[in-house]
Amino acid sequence: MKTIATDKNNDLFIDAGGSIAIVSDIDALANISKNAVLTNRGELTYNVQFGIPYMDTIFADVANTDIFQASIIQTLESLDGVERISSFAFEINNGIYSYQVEETTEFGTVVLNG
Repeated sequence: MKTIATDKNNDLFIDAGGSIAIVSDIDALANISKNAVLTNRGELTYNVQFGIPYMDTIFADVANTDIFQASIIQTLESLDGVERISSFAFEINNGIYSYQVEETTEFGTVVLNG
């Protein structure tokens, strides 16, 4: 498995050889997982059902954290290479929702923070 690498700002970057940086295996799956969770439902022109329904869940007048969590888990478990979600923990602190997801993959364990 390979994909284009991104930096801490989720931007593409050039590697030491002057090419667009590429990652493989567990790093690629971590990057794919991160981007899948960052995708807002309706954002993809050819698959408007893919993505997380941020506006209907976490950014709604009354946040629906259960549906938000279920959407993240369903999205991640649908990715090739992801075997299961091992844990999902979240907290709301001063109105800020943060979470940590641990996924078991064919390459090892990936932890996502959001």
